[in-house]
This record gives sequence, structure tokens and C-alpha cells, in this order.
Amino acid sequence: MAAEQVEAVRAATMYREAYAFRITIVGILLAVVFGMFSSWFFHLQITRHEELLAKAQQMYTTSKKRVGNRGAIRDRRGHVLVGNKFCKDVRADLNRMPDEQRPYIISCIVGELAVDRALLERRFNSQAVEVVVKNGVDNADAARLQALKLPGIRFLDSQRRVYPKDEMLANVLGFVNIDYQGVYGIESLCNESLSPSHGEITYEHDRRGRPLHRGTLPQQQALDGKSVCLTIEEPIQYIVEKELHAMAREFVPERACAIMANPRTGAIMAMAQWPTYNPNDRTEMAPGRWRNHMVSEVYDPGSTMKCIAVAGAIDYGVVELETEFDCEHGLWYYYRTPLRDSHGYGILNVSDIIRKSSNIGTAKIGLAMGKNRLFQTLRRFGFGRPTGIGFDDESAGLLSRPAKWDGLSITRFPLGQGVSVTPLQMTQAYCALANDGEMPQLHLIDRIIGSDAKVENEPQPPYRLVLRGDTASKIVSAMVRVTQPGGTARRAAVPGHSVAGKTGTSQKLVNGSYRGHGKFIASFIGFAPASNPAFVLLVMADSPSTGTYYGGLVAAPTFSRIAEQTLRYLAVPPDLDDQVAVSATERR
Repeated sequence: MAAEQVEAVRAATMYREAYAFRITIVGILLAVVFGMFSSWFFHLQITRHEELLAKAQQMYTTSKKRVGNRGAIRDRRGHVLVGNKFCKDVRADLNRMPDEQRPYIISCIVGELAVDRALLERRFNSQAVEVVVKNGVDNADAARLQALKLPGIRFLDSQRRVYPKDEMLANVLGFVNIDYQGVYGIESLCNESLSPSHGEITYEHDRRGRPLHRGTLPQQQALDGKSVCLTIEEPIQYIVEKELHAMAREFVPERACAIMANPRTGAIMAMAQWPTYNPNDRTEMAPGRWRNHMVSEVYDPGSTMKCIAVAGAIDYGVVELETEFDCEHGLWYYYRTPLRDSHGYGILNVSDIIRKSSNIGTAKIGLAMGKNRLFQTLRRFGFGRPTGIGFDDESAGLLSRPAKWDGLSITRFPLGQGVSVTPLQMTQAYCALANDGEMPQLHLIDRIIGSDAKVENEPQPPYRLVLRGDTASKIVSAMVRVTQPGGTARRAAVPGHSVAGKTGTSQKLVNGSYRGHGKFIASFIGFAPASNPAFVLLVMADSPSTGTYYGGLVAAPTFSRIAEQTLRYLAVPPDLDDQVAVSATERR
């Protein structure tokens, strides 16, 4: 019995030992397996995390490049002058287009998009893989074509530059090329500010490519170009263009222009020329139409230069308004060359020389000044160098140095003959007369607004002192008489407002000669009210062809109409009494 108990205990002990051994072996095996899996998981999750994550992301994420919108161009009050329109570019993948269906497809495209059939057939019969059907298609037209589900036709999101005012300010705004880069005008001048930025959008998608989650998306607004606000005021620009075109219809010049500027700040308020073009229609974009002649082309200013020369003579102390000159009854010889007045004047003082626009009297004032003082006067007023408004094609005009003058130059330059200027230069010079002798820098950019709405104000342009204040007031008092009874520009008068200005009727230089062709440049430049000018305005007609070519008859009435409407728009109170206002109305 005892032996059996011992044997049972021994058997139990051996069983427990065997069981414990098996448990240990299993535990060791599990530990090894767990360790291997842990090591493998560590390798996958930690060591190779970046590598495997990148591979996975390639399968369920997509990246697309994004480009912002080109910035808008606005007037001073924020009205849009240039913007963008979203549209579609239509392409044809010829590899996916069955040959037998091409005539039908072409007919559908011609019907919906008004594309030239012959052009489309040439493109479809070419060896190219993909061809352009039409760019800049309106979304509505593209939707109709897309509904036909034509094989091989695809649509790309696009946009085009639009000019909602059509011809308005077109020569100043300029245009862009096919790459959406500025080519001319403000589009070119401010291309860096207007150009959008590039970014990239990354998003997760499902098996069918549908977006699931937005990732690192740069805000579209942050990619857009900046908005450029001009000093132009759209209502005034409309007035100027309307009246300029009316003058062009009446007198049929080769060219015409008008520039209005604030003499206190140098801000261009309006700038128009005729003929012009529509930047939305590229079929008539000849350089003669789209180039800004107010900046790039020069002309002999004629009698409008007299006020500048006489102002310099007064400033140098050579003459006073009461100083008298013998105007030789309309004919005077200098260097054996005749100089004539339109009327036979005798003795005139300086003020009357301006009022009557005497060539002989002004020429004698030029002689009294001498070459150097006359040259320095013209130079101080900015002639012979660009205004610095910023356009690449701005002309410096022509003002030769005294060493190159001939014997007649000193008597002809004060008359605006032999000196070539741009309309912009003449406008800036008269701003100095209207601004107590301080000449502002003309400018077109008022401010730039970033995509974050932050305003970047343009620095205030500098002024140049070209006349003493009392000199400016003296010459202005003489210029006011030009628009009063007995002056050459009575038709420039504005009811209720004093007007200071000067007519210009200059013989045009054609093939190196001023004679024999019968072509003249008629102009008037002035400011109103003369007591506190709200603007300086130049109106010019190049070669009127209806028989009338005097500045007082062609340009002065247009000045009056523009000035009257602008003063009303600006709510400038009258500075003349009722009697003078009535007489001004009668003169018109």
C-alpha cells in the first residue's frame, strides 16, 4: 500500500514536471513569436513609417497646382475698369475621335461656338494629338456643347481679361497677351502687382477620385493678384470722352486728345484720345489706335507756350504785366524773316499780348529774356525730358540747347514753334501755373490693394518750384482775360466760373516743313475756377479737316463743355457774379 502511494506521488510529480516543461516551451515559443511580430511591427510602423506612408498617400491623395486670378484695375472710387471672366478652353483629342464622326462633330462645334469650319477642318486633319477648338468660350456656350457628349472633346477651366467699359480709357489701360502678361499701358506698368501667385492643393480621394478631405490648401484669395486703383474718376472720364468724340465728329481731325489733372496733387483725373479701340475686340488693334499718343507722340504747342515764356520773363524781372512792346501793326522782320500777327496791333502791354496772343509781342519778350534765361525757363517747366509718369514709351520731347539754336530760335521758341512737347508735358507745365508756381509730378496710380485687403498707398510725388507765387498769380490774371471779351478764347468761358487759359493754333511740321500742307494743330489749355483751380484741362485736335482750325473755335468750346459738367459733378461753387455768368453764357 505504501509502495503504491509512493508510486502515485512519483507519477504525479513527473506529470507536473512534464506539464511545466511544456508550458515553458510554449511560453518561450510565444515569446519568440511575439518578439518577432513586435520587431516586425516596429520595423513597419517606426523604421519604415515615412516610406510606407508616402506610398500609401500616392494611392489616395492627389495634388493639383492652383493659380490665382489677375488683379483688377479700378478707378479712384473703386469702380472696376478691368477684370476677369471665367470661361472654358475647348480642346479636341484626335486619338479619341472616330474618323467617321468628325464631320458631325465639326458641324456641332461650328453651330454652337461659331468657329470657322475651314480652320477647324485643317486642325482636325492635322497629325497633332490634341488641337485647340476655341479658347475663352462662355460657360453657357460650353455647357450646350458639353451636353452633346461629343467623343474626344474636353473642356478646361480658364479665364479671360475683360474690359467692361469697352473703349473707355483703353489707351491708358493697355492689354495683356495670350500668357496673361501685361503688354501695354497700366497692364504692363503694374504687371508685377497685378500678376497672381502659384500654389498647390493636396486632397484625399476615394476609389473614384472624389475628394474626401481638404489638406494643405492655400486660400484662393491669397493667390490673387493685387488690385490697382487709378487716380482716374470714371464719371469725369465719361464726360471727357463724350465731348472729345463730339469734337472729333464735328471737325474730323486726324487725332484728338484731352487730359485733365489735379494741379494740387498731380493726379490724372481723365485721359482720352481719339481714335481709340476696344480691347475686348482684337480685330482692330492697329498700333495707331492702341498706342497712347498723349505720352509717346510730340507736337509743336503753338501759342499755349506763350504763357510759359512770359511767366519766365516776369519771374526773371525782365518784364511786368504793364511793360509795353511795339507789335509793329502785324508785320515784323527779324533775321530777314517775316513774323505776322493775325491782327495789326500797335503798342500792347504784356497782359494784352497774352490776351490778344500777339506773336510779335511774345517774340520781343523772348529777345529781352535772352537765350539762357528762355532755355532755363522751358527746362524748369519740364520740357525736353519725360514727365516720369512711368510708361516705357514716354517721349522726352525736343528742346535743343542754346548752343544749337539758330538766329530765329529765340523768337520762335516762345511761340511754341521749333519746340516739340507731349500733351502730358504741357498739362504738367500748366499745373505749375495753376498751383502758385509749384509743379507736381503727374501720376496715375492712387493706391494698390492686396488680396488681404491691405491698402498700399503710393508715396506722395514730389513738387518742383518753377515760379515764385506772385509771378504765377500775375500770369494767371493775364490768362483770365483770354476767356473774357476781347480775348482769343471767349468760347472757353464757363457760366459762373472764372477760367484762365490759352489757345494754340500751330502750323504742323510735315516732312520737315511748316508750310505748303495746310495742316494745323488746334488746342486750348486752361483751368477753372481761376481763383482756386479744381483741374487743369488740355484739349487738342490734330489737323481738323472741315476748314476751321483755330484753337479758339475748335478746342475752346469743348473745353467749356467738359469744364462745366466736371465742375457741376465736383460741386464746385461759382466764383463769378450773376452778370458775368450771364455774359459768359451769351458768348457761348
